[in-house]
Amino acid sequence: MLPRAEAGPEEVELKLTVLDHAAIHALILDPSDSLPEVTPIGGARTVILADRYLDTADDGLWAVGLVARIRTERDRRRLTVKSLVRRGGGAVHRRLELEGDAGDDDEPQAWPPSAARARILQTIGTDPLWTLVTLGQRRLQRDVAIGVSVIELSLDEIEVARPDGRRTRWVELEAELRSGAEADLDDLEGLLRRRPDLVPATTSKLELALAAVGHAFTQR
Repeated sequence: MLPRAEAGPEEVELKLTVLDHAAIHALILDPSDSLPEVTPIGGARTVILADRYLDTADDGLWAVGLVARIRTERDRRRLTVKSLVRRGGGAVHRRLELEGDAGDDDEPQAWPPSAARARILQTIGTDPLWTLVTLGQRRLQRDVAIGVSVIELSLDEIEVARPDGRRTRWVELEAELRSGAEADLDDLEGLLRRRPDLVPATTSKLELALAAVGHAFTQR
């Protein structure tokens, strides 16, 4: 059983596995066509991301229920610390999320001060970090309004390079509550769950990526 991370700021998001990429791509481009209950905000945008997940050699962050991620978009590096354990029912989950500037290298002591950096240093001390796995993502995003809330829809095409040189790929739809009420995200879940081309994501991106590269956490 994974350890439970401490409380703190949380992300609230809906995660679904995509069974028909073309259909969900069309949904992001024009959500109101199949979801008349939502109102698109602005246009769709495509971003290319590289996500590296980090831990110490003896899985010190995992031992307290945390994982560190450095996300690179163009030349910008962003540090995120998340809890491994997600709370919530259905496909909507809540979990700890702390963010900060990742600086120019992977040495936490050199990163600019932030809540994410402080949590890492509190946990690992002076132990160095190493890369568990790297995910490449092509993300088609669009903001929508539903009820009193703004929600970011993201169609994620994910790729992980395996040790044998082959690549594991899959597609997910995420809906993250940016502002407003969690009840509106629940309502959106109800609308999306009616579709035959979406099913709840039962495994996180990190878990799928680690399985692809054959990484097993140290048991404590």
